[in-house]
Amino acid sequence: MIKYKYKKAVPEDLDELVRTRILVLRAANQLSDTIDLCRVEQESYAYYKRALKSGEHIAYLVYNNDMFIGAGGVSFYQVMPTYHNPNGKKN
Repeated sequence: MIKYKYKKAVPEDLDELVRTRILVLRAANQLSDTIDLCRVEQESYAYYKRALKSGEHIAYLVYNNDMFIGAGGVSFYQVMPTYHNPNGKKN
């Protein structure tokens, strides 16, 4: 029986978020396991650590029963305010 659970990511979830991010990048870009993504992994870890704390990124982990099955997130950023977007926030 499928029983989905959603959990808002916290700093303790960094390893899972980064691992999943690397898997997605490999699949989306058709990169083999031999391609070195160590720098992307390090930068992703630093990004998630900073952005989860600041609220610049919100992520959710998804579980089927207690088995991790995926993650998703939204990154927020800000540009200079405009008439149509006075606060400059984008996602």
